[in-house]
Amino acid sequence: MRQIKKKPLLFFIVAVVALYVVIYVLPQVVGALRMTYTVEYGQLQIFDEVDGYIVKNEKVYVSESGGEENQLIKEGTLVRKGTKIMELSGENDADPEREFRKIREAIGTNAVKSKKFKAKSEGIVSYYADGYEAELTPETMESKDYGYYHDLRNDRSVDLTRTKVSKGDPVFKIVDRSGWYLVCYIPAKHADRYVDDQRLKIVLEDGTRIIGRIDSIEQKRDRVRLIILTDYLYEPFATQRVVSMQVITSDAMGLLVENSSIVEKDGNQGVYVKTKTGDYEFVRIQVLTTDGKESVVTKSVFYDEKGKAVDTIRTYDEILRKP
Repeated sequence: MRQIKKKPLLFFIVAVVALYVVIYVLPQVVGALRMTYTVEYGQLQIFDEVDGYIVKNEKVYVSESGGEENQLIKEGTLVRKGTKIMELSGENDADPEREFRKIREAIGTNAVKSKKFKAKSEGIVSYYADGYEAELTPETMESKDYGYYHDLRNDRSVDLTRTKVSKGDPVFKIVDRSGWYLVCYIPAKHADRYVDDQRLKIVLEDGTRIIGRIDSIEQKRDRVRLIILTDYLYEPFATQRVVSMQVITSDAMGLLVENSSIVEKDGNQGVYVKTKTGDYEFVRIQVLTTDGKESVVTKSVFYDEKGKAVDTIRTYDEILRKP
Protein backbone atom coordinates (compact mmCIF):
# COMPACT_ATOMS: atom_id res chain seq x y z
CA MET A 1 0.00 0.00 0.00
CA ARG A 2 2.86 2.44 0.82
CA GLN A 3 4.36 1.95 -2.65
CA ILE A 4 0.98 2.71 -4.27
CA LYS A 5 0.70 5.97 -2.33
CA LYS A 6 4.16 7.06 -3.52
CA LYS A 7 3.30 6.67 -7.22
CA PRO A 8 1.20 9.88 -7.53
CA LEU A 9 4.07 11.86 -5.98
CA LEU A 10 6.58 10.27 -8.37
CA PHE A 11 4.36 11.03 -11.36
CA PHE A 12 4.04 14.63 -10.17
CA ILE A 13 7.83 15.05 -9.92
CA VAL A 14 8.37 13.55 -13.36
CA ALA A 15 5.69 15.84 -14.81
CA VAL A 16 7.31 18.93 -13.25
CA VAL A 17 10.74 17.99 -14.63
CA ALA A 18 9.29 17.34 -18.08
CA LEU A 19 7.47 20.67 -18.02
CA TYR A 20 10.68 22.48 -17.04
CA VAL A 21 12.55 20.87 -19.94
CA VAL A 22 9.81 21.86 -22.40
CA ILE A 23 9.61 25.48 -21.17
CA TYR A 24 13.27 26.31 -20.49
CA VAL A 25 15.71 23.81 -21.94
CA LEU A 26 14.14 22.77 -25.26
CA PRO A 27 13.79 26.32 -26.70
CA GLN A 28 17.47 27.01 -26.03
CA VAL A 29 18.57 23.78 -27.67
CA VAL A 30 16.32 24.38 -30.65
CA GLY A 31 17.57 27.97 -30.91
CA ALA A 32 21.18 26.83 -30.91
CA LEU A 33 20.45 24.31 -33.68
CA ARG A 34 18.42 26.73 -35.78
CA MET A 35 20.13 27.53 -39.09
CA THR A 36 19.00 31.15 -39.20
CA TYR A 37 18.20 34.02 -36.90
CA THR A 38 16.61 37.45 -37.19
CA VAL A 39 18.86 40.49 -36.92
CA GLU A 40 17.79 43.30 -34.61
CA TYR A 41 19.00 46.78 -33.77
CA GLY A 42 21.10 47.07 -30.62
CA GLN A 43 24.22 48.33 -28.86
CA LEU A 44 27.61 46.70 -28.49
CA GLN A 45 30.15 47.96 -25.97
CA ILE A 46 33.71 46.70 -25.82
CA PHE A 47 35.40 47.38 -22.51
CA ASP A 48 37.88 46.13 -19.93
CA GLU A 49 36.66 45.89 -16.34
CA VAL A 50 39.62 46.71 -14.10
CA ASP A 51 40.74 48.43 -10.92
CA GLY A 52 41.89 51.99 -11.43
CA TYR A 53 44.56 53.37 -9.10
CA ILE A 54 44.15 57.10 -8.50
CA VAL A 55 47.23 59.31 -8.62
CA LYS A 56 47.03 63.04 -7.96
CA ASN A 57 48.96 66.12 -6.90
CA GLU A 58 48.14 66.62 -3.21
CA LYS A 59 49.67 68.29 -0.22
CA VAL A 60 49.04 67.51 3.46
CA TYR A 61 49.11 70.50 5.81
CA VAL A 62 50.40 70.09 9.36
CA SER A 63 49.83 72.48 12.24
CA GLU A 64 52.73 74.47 13.69
CA SER A 65 50.84 74.94 16.95
CA GLY A 66 48.25 73.22 19.14
CA GLY A 67 44.73 74.22 20.01
CA GLU A 68 41.04 73.61 19.45
CA GLU A 69 40.12 73.06 15.81
CA ASN A 70 37.42 74.93 13.91
CA GLN A 71 36.99 73.88 10.27
CA LEU A 72 35.79 76.69 8.00
CA ILE A 73 35.50 74.77 4.71
CA LYS A 74 33.52 71.59 4.08
CA GLU A 75 35.04 68.33 2.83
CA GLY A 76 35.16 68.18 -0.97
CA THR A 77 34.96 71.95 -1.55
CA LEU A 78 36.98 73.49 -4.38
CA VAL A 79 38.88 76.49 -3.00
CA ARG A 80 41.09 79.20 -4.44
CA LYS A 81 44.66 79.88 -3.46
CA GLY A 82 44.76 81.87 -0.22
CA THR A 83 41.44 80.55 1.14
CA LYS A 84 41.51 80.01 4.90
CA ILE A 85 40.58 76.38 5.56
CA MET A 86 40.47 76.25 9.36
CA GLU A 87 41.55 78.02 12.53
CA LEU A 88 42.74 77.13 16.04
CA SER A 89 41.81 78.65 19.36
CA GLY A 90 43.44 78.20 22.77
CA GLU A 91 46.41 75.90 23.26
CA ASN A 92 47.07 72.18 23.35
CA ASP A 93 50.37 70.77 24.60
CA ALA A 94 49.39 67.08 24.35
CA ASP A 95 51.96 64.61 23.04
CA PRO A 96 51.77 64.78 19.23
CA GLU A 97 52.92 61.14 19.00
CA ARG A 98 49.57 59.87 20.23
CA GLU A 99 47.97 59.96 16.76
CA PHE A 100 48.81 60.01 13.05
CA ARG A 101 52.37 58.77 13.58
CA LYS A 102 52.40 56.61 10.43
CA ILE A 103 51.02 59.39 8.29
CA ARG A 104 53.53 61.92 9.59
CA GLU A 105 56.42 59.52 8.98
CA ALA A 106 55.22 58.68 5.47
CA ILE A 107 54.77 62.32 4.47
CA GLY A 108 57.97 63.52 6.13
CA THR A 109 59.39 66.75 4.76
CA ASN A 110 56.73 66.87 2.02
CA ALA A 111 54.20 68.18 4.53
CA VAL A 112 53.19 71.84 4.35
CA LYS A 113 53.72 73.50 7.73
CA SER A 114 51.08 76.08 8.45
CA LYS A 115 50.07 78.59 11.11
CA LYS A 116 47.38 80.52 9.21
CA PHE A 117 45.94 77.40 7.48
CA LYS A 118 45.52 79.07 4.10
CA ALA A 119 45.58 77.06 0.88
CA LYS A 120 48.83 77.60 -1.01
CA SER A 121 47.21 76.49 -4.26
CA GLU A 122 43.79 75.96 -5.77
CA GLY A 123 42.27 72.55 -5.14
CA ILE A 124 39.81 70.30 -3.35
CA VAL A 125 39.79 70.35 0.47
CA SER A 126 39.92 66.96 2.18
CA TYR A 127 40.14 66.05 5.85
CA TYR A 128 41.39 62.54 5.08
CA ALA A 129 44.95 61.30 4.60
CA ASP A 130 46.51 57.86 4.18
CA GLY A 131 50.26 58.46 4.01
CA TYR A 132 50.53 57.80 0.26
CA GLU A 133 50.45 61.53 -0.48
CA ALA A 134 54.24 61.90 -0.74
CA GLU A 135 54.95 58.37 -1.95
CA LEU A 136 52.58 58.04 -4.91
CA THR A 137 52.70 61.11 -7.13
CA PRO A 138 52.62 61.89 -10.87
CA GLU A 139 56.42 62.00 -10.70
CA THR A 140 56.78 58.54 -9.11
CA MET A 141 53.83 56.61 -10.57
CA GLU A 142 55.77 55.11 -13.50
CA SER A 143 58.38 53.65 -11.16
CA LYS A 144 55.80 51.61 -9.21
CA ASP A 145 55.15 48.02 -10.24
CA TYR A 146 51.96 45.96 -10.41
CA GLY A 147 52.50 44.54 -6.91
CA TYR A 148 52.65 48.02 -5.42
CA TYR A 149 49.42 49.13 -7.07
CA HIS A 150 47.68 45.85 -6.29
CA ASP A 151 48.38 46.39 -2.58
CA LEU A 152 46.82 49.87 -2.44
CA ARG A 153 43.76 50.06 -0.19
CA ASN A 154 41.07 52.65 0.45
CA ASP A 155 40.67 51.59 4.08
CA ARG A 156 44.06 53.08 5.00
CA SER A 157 42.50 56.54 4.84
CA VAL A 158 42.29 58.28 8.25
CA ASP A 159 39.84 61.00 9.28
CA LEU A 160 41.88 63.99 10.46
CA THR A 161 38.89 65.72 12.07
CA ARG A 162 39.06 66.01 15.87
CA THR A 163 38.54 68.56 18.64
CA LYS A 164 42.12 69.02 19.87
CA VAL A 165 45.09 69.51 17.54
CA SER A 166 48.69 69.02 18.65
CA LYS A 167 51.73 70.70 17.12
CA GLY A 168 52.89 68.69 14.10
CA ASP A 169 49.49 67.04 13.52
CA PRO A 170 48.20 66.68 9.94
CA VAL A 171 45.01 68.74 9.72
CA PHE A 172 43.85 68.77 6.07
CA LYS A 173 45.08 68.39 2.51
CA ILE A 174 44.59 70.22 -0.78
CA VAL A 175 44.19 68.08 -3.90
CA ASP A 176 44.72 69.47 -7.39
CA ARG A 177 41.70 68.56 -9.54
CA SER A 178 42.86 70.28 -12.73
CA GLY A 179 44.47 67.02 -13.84
CA TRP A 180 44.74 63.60 -12.19
CA TYR A 181 45.59 60.06 -13.26
CA LEU A 182 44.14 56.55 -13.32
CA VAL A 183 46.67 53.73 -13.53
CA CYS A 184 45.27 50.36 -14.59
CA TYR A 185 46.41 46.99 -15.93
CA ILE A 186 44.66 45.20 -18.79
CA PRO A 187 45.23 41.72 -20.28
CA ALA A 188 48.00 41.69 -22.90
CA LYS A 189 45.61 40.07 -25.40
CA HIS A 190 43.58 43.31 -25.39
CA ALA A 191 46.58 45.55 -26.07
CA ASP A 192 45.50 46.22 -29.66
CA ARG A 193 42.45 48.10 -28.34
CA TYR A 194 44.62 50.96 -27.10
CA VAL A 195 46.92 53.55 -28.69
CA ASP A 196 48.80 56.59 -27.38
CA ASP A 197 46.71 59.74 -26.87
CA GLN A 198 43.49 57.76 -27.36
CA ARG A 199 40.41 59.28 -25.73
CA LEU A 200 38.50 56.78 -23.61
CA LYS A 201 35.07 56.66 -22.05
CA ILE A 202 35.30 55.44 -18.44
CA VAL A 203 32.47 54.41 -16.14
CA LEU A 204 33.46 54.44 -12.45
CA GLU A 205 31.94 52.21 -9.78
CA ASP A 206 29.36 54.76 -8.64
CA GLY A 207 28.15 55.32 -12.21
CA THR A 208 30.17 58.48 -12.81
CA ARG A 209 31.14 58.79 -16.48
CA ILE A 210 34.36 60.54 -17.36
CA ILE A 211 36.59 61.00 -20.39
CA GLY A 212 40.29 60.29 -20.16
CA ARG A 213 43.29 60.38 -22.49
CA ILE A 214 45.98 57.69 -22.58
CA ASP A 215 49.18 59.29 -21.33
CA SER A 216 51.30 56.13 -21.32
CA ILE A 217 51.14 52.50 -22.49
CA GLU A 218 53.71 49.95 -21.39
CA GLN A 219 53.87 46.15 -21.72
CA LYS A 220 54.39 44.42 -18.36
CA ARG A 221 54.72 40.66 -19.01
CA ASP A 222 51.17 39.31 -19.33
CA ARG A 223 49.65 42.74 -18.65
CA VAL A 224 49.65 46.16 -20.24
CA ARG A 225 49.85 49.18 -17.95
CA LEU A 226 47.79 52.17 -18.97
CA ILE A 227 48.19 55.61 -17.40
CA ILE A 228 45.12 57.71 -18.16
CA LEU A 229 44.96 61.47 -17.62
CA THR A 230 41.65 63.21 -16.93
CA ASP A 231 40.38 66.52 -15.60
CA TYR A 232 36.79 65.37 -15.02
CA LEU A 233 35.32 65.69 -11.54
CA TYR A 234 34.84 62.48 -9.59
CA GLU A 235 33.72 63.48 -6.10
CA PRO A 236 35.47 60.73 -4.05
CA PHE A 237 38.78 61.07 -5.92
CA ALA A 238 40.37 63.19 -3.15
CA THR A 239 40.00 60.39 -0.60
CA GLN A 240 40.13 57.21 -2.71
CA ARG A 241 43.13 55.28 -4.04
CA VAL A 242 41.35 52.43 -5.82
CA VAL A 243 38.16 52.48 -7.89
CA SER A 244 36.52 49.72 -9.95
CA MET A 245 35.85 50.88 -13.48
CA GLN A 246 34.99 49.99 -17.05
CA VAL A 247 37.35 51.31 -19.72
CA ILE A 248 35.26 51.51 -22.89
CA THR A 249 37.13 51.33 -26.19
CA SER A 250 34.13 50.97 -28.48
CA ASP A 251 30.46 51.85 -28.12
CA ALA A 252 28.42 51.39 -31.27
CA MET A 253 24.77 51.17 -32.28
CA GLY A 254 23.53 49.21 -35.27
CA LEU A 255 22.39 45.76 -36.35
CA LEU A 256 23.82 42.91 -34.29
CA VAL A 257 25.26 40.04 -36.34
CA GLU A 258 26.93 36.87 -35.09
CA ASN A 259 30.51 36.62 -36.30
CA SER A 260 29.93 33.05 -37.44
CA SER A 261 27.60 34.49 -40.10
CA ILE A 262 30.19 36.78 -41.67
CA VAL A 263 32.00 35.51 -44.75
CA GLU A 264 34.12 37.06 -47.48
CA LYS A 265 33.19 36.96 -51.15
CA ASP A 266 35.07 38.68 -53.97
CA GLY A 267 37.04 40.64 -51.38
CA ASN A 268 33.93 41.93 -49.60
CA GLN A 269 32.50 41.03 -46.20
CA GLY A 270 28.91 39.94 -46.08
CA VAL A 271 26.23 37.57 -44.83
CA TYR A 272 23.67 35.32 -46.47
CA VAL A 273 20.10 36.60 -46.18
CA LYS A 274 17.03 34.43 -46.71
CA THR A 275 14.88 35.59 -49.61
CA LYS A 276 11.11 35.32 -50.05
CA THR A 277 11.64 32.21 -52.21
CA GLY A 278 13.56 30.48 -49.41
CA ASP A 279 16.95 30.82 -51.10
CA TYR A 280 19.91 32.68 -49.63
CA GLU A 281 21.70 35.59 -51.26
CA PHE A 282 24.99 37.23 -50.33
CA VAL A 283 24.59 40.78 -49.01
CA ARG A 284 27.54 43.03 -48.28
CA ILE A 285 27.92 44.50 -44.78
CA GLN A 286 30.00 47.19 -43.08
CA VAL A 287 31.32 46.16 -39.65
CA LEU A 288 31.46 49.07 -37.19
CA THR A 289 32.89 47.17 -34.23
CA THR A 290 33.20 43.63 -32.88
CA ASP A 291 33.91 41.87 -29.60
CA GLY A 292 34.99 38.66 -31.32
CA LYS A 293 31.59 36.99 -30.97
CA GLU A 294 29.18 39.61 -32.26
CA SER A 295 29.53 42.58 -34.57
CA VAL A 296 27.61 45.81 -35.02
CA VAL A 297 27.02 46.53 -38.70
CA THR A 298 25.52 49.42 -40.64
CA LYS A 299 21.79 49.33 -41.32
CA SER A 300 20.13 49.65 -44.77
CA VAL A 301 22.93 51.41 -46.68
CA PHE A 302 26.59 52.37 -46.36
CA TYR A 303 29.24 53.98 -48.55
CA ASP A 304 32.27 51.98 -49.64
CA GLU A 305 35.84 53.24 -49.96
CA LYS A 306 35.01 54.70 -53.39
CA GLY A 307 32.03 56.63 -52.03
CA LYS A 308 29.52 54.34 -53.73
CA ALA A 309 26.25 53.62 -51.90
CA VAL A 310 25.87 49.93 -51.04
CA ASP A 311 22.55 48.36 -50.04
CA THR A 312 22.99 46.19 -46.97
CA ILE A 313 20.92 44.23 -44.46
CA ARG A 314 17.88 45.60 -42.68
CA THR A 315 16.17 45.06 -39.35
CA TYR A 316 14.45 41.65 -39.11
CA ASP A 317 16.30 40.14 -42.07
CA GLU A 318 16.77 36.39 -41.61
CA ILE A 319 20.47 35.54 -41.60
CA LEU A 320 22.19 32.20 -42.14
CA ARG A 321 24.04 31.40 -38.91
CA LYS A 322 26.92 29.36 -40.37
CA PRO A 323 27.22 29.68 -44.16
